[in-house]
Amino acid sequence: MVKSSIVVPSQIANSSAQKRSVDQEDNNNGNALNEPTVETGTSGSQESKKPRLEMNADSRGRGQRMFGVLLGTLNKFKDDSKQKSDAERKRAEIDSKLHEKLANEKKELSEKLHADKQRRDRETTLLKKREERMIEEKRDATCVKQKEYLANYIKTKTEPRLCYRPKKLTKELEKQIDEQMESAREERKIYEFREEERMKEEESEDELAVEAEEKCQQDDDDQRNKTEGREEEEKELTPRLESPTPEDVVVADRDD
Repeated sequence: MVKSSIVVPSQIANSSAQKRSVDQEDNNNGNALNEPTVETGTSGSQESKKPRLEMNADSRGRGQRMFGVLLGTLNKFKDDSKQKSDAERKRAEIDSKLHEKLANEKKELSEKLHADKQRRDRETTLLKKREERMIEEKRDATCVKQKEYLANYIKTKTEPRLCYRPKKLTKELEKQIDEQMESAREERKIYEFREEERMKEEESEDELAVEAEEKCQQDDDDQRNKTEGREEEEKELTPRLESPTPEDVVVADRDD
């Protein structure tokens, strides 16, 4: 067996060694970049911690923005709850006023119906009195006229009584006729006095009826004014319920 040896030139060996050293150095530098380096020096620590500080600043800003969004949402919810409570309180006040209005209207309607009934009863009573007065007046007038007419005649004492007038009157018959005429005149005076009393009573009733009608009209006007005033007051006190505005859409910032 023959041993052989190969002689490598020195230049080629040196270049190969340099190449290996350069590759090894590049690998070491790459590993150094991938692995975090911790140095005790001040300048080295500042340079190594600078990316982490920048990352913490971004995170802190994002957290502040998220906290601001959350705080704004809570404040908006608080304002909405307050507005809802105010609206409920106003609705309760409106309901109370409506119940009070209905009670007042019911009371006013009952009073009006009672007043109308009293007025109708009063008018019916007045008409009935006037009808009775007219019948009485006609009866009295007929009786007076009949008595005045029959005062010139003599009545028989037997039933049925007959009225006659002799052609020649005796003193007794003349005296009887004179007494009958005087009685008829007295009856006429009584009838005229009653007629005056009836006229005064009718005038008094007419005045009372006019006063009652005016009072009813005044009550109706007052009631109408109260109702209109109450409606105006309710319009002023009734809050205007506005439709809720759409909530603002809050979009949180997110890092890409």
